[in-house]
Amino acid sequence: MTNKKMDVLRTTLLLNVYDELAKKTIEMLEKYNDDQVIASSLVAQGLRVYKSILSEKEFTDMLKIIVDDATKIKPFFDGKDKTIN
Repeated sequence: MTNKKMDVLRTTLLLNVYDELAKKTIEMLEKYNDDQVIASSLVAQGLRVYKSILSEKEFTDMLKIIVDDATKIKPFFDGKDKTIN
């Protein structure tokens, strides 16, 4: 399999996982009605996965990238009425 084809498959997988997780997130936000509990749980789970698969240096570097790119993160909701973006 070519690298280009592998990149397309990986990108497709990423988009599928992202969409599935977004749907589940919306479901949990509606069910539990506590945005901060859901957000903190998702961040904690993601960090645990990264901590399990990265070296300490890779983990620290990744956290620095997240902080540096924080302004690029788009809100999940559009305004006060919590319309999903």
